[in-house]
Amino acid sequence: MSSSLNRRTLLGASLAGAASLAVGTPPANAKTLYADLSFPATRVAKAARRLVTDAQKPYLRNHSLRSFLFARAAAAKAGRRPGRDYDAEVVFLICVLHDMGLTERANTGQRFELDGADFAAGFLERHGITDRRLDTIWDGIALHTSYGIHESPVFARRRPPEIMIAQNGMGIDLTGGPSDLPAGYAERVHAAYPRYRCARVFTDDLIALGLADSRKAPPMTLPGEIMHQQRPDVPYTKWEDFLAASGWKD
Repeated sequence: MSSSLNRRTLLGASLAGAASLAVGTPPANAKTLYADLSFPATRVAKAARRLVTDAQKPYLRNHSLRSFLFARAAAAKAGRRPGRDYDAEVVFLICVLHDMGLTERANTGQRFELDGADFAAGFLERHGITDRRLDTIWDGIALHTSYGIHESPVFARRRPPEIMIAQNGMGIDLTGGPSDLPAGYAERVHAAYPRYRCARVFTDDLIALGLADSRKAPPMTLPGEIMHQQRPDVPYTKWEDFLAASGWKD
C-alpha cells in the first residue's frame, strides 16, 4: 500500500477516523507535551500496566504501551488534548489491554480480539468499572482489526473519540512510521520501549495460535487471513463451503 495511513486501515484506523484526528490546530507545545513518556496514574491504569507486564511477552507489552504513547502524541499533534477532547485513562485501557487475547491468560478459544475484549471487560468489572467506559473499551478492542468498518463517517461521528484515538496509536505502532508522529518522538519512545521485531513476532504468534486451535484463526478475520496467506497448506474454510453447508441448498 502506498502510505502508512492506508496500511493502518488493516487494523481499523480508518481514513475517516484519521481525518478526524487531523482537525484542529496543533498546540504550540505539542512536541514537548509528553516529554516524560508518562502513563495515567489511576488505580485501574496502574493495575492494567502491572497485568500486561506480568502476562505479556516483552515485545507485546512494549507494543501495548507504545500504542498509548503514539495515540496520545498523534492526538496532540492534531490539537486534541486529554481531559478536554478525550479521556486518557480510557484510551490507555484500550491500548494496554487490546492484545491480551494473545496471552494464555485470556484464551477461551475465540479469535484474539474477542478474547481480549471479553477479558478486558471482566478486568474492568473487577475494578468497579461498569459504566459506559466499559462498553467503549470493549468496542475499541473487539473492533480493532475489523477491516474498513471505521471508514464510515457515522462511526467517526457517533462513537466515542477514545476508540479512534486508541486505534490510531495501535496502527501507527504496527504498520505506521516515524512520520506519523512529532519529529524525534518515535526514537525516544523506542529507546524506552524497544520493538523486539514486534510486527514479525506478532505475525508468528497469530499463526502459532491458529495452528494450535483453528478457532483462533476463523475465516474472514485478520488472524484467518494471515493464516491463509502465510500457511496455504492449512485447510481454510471458503465462502463456497458455507454455501454448500447451508440447509437452503441455493
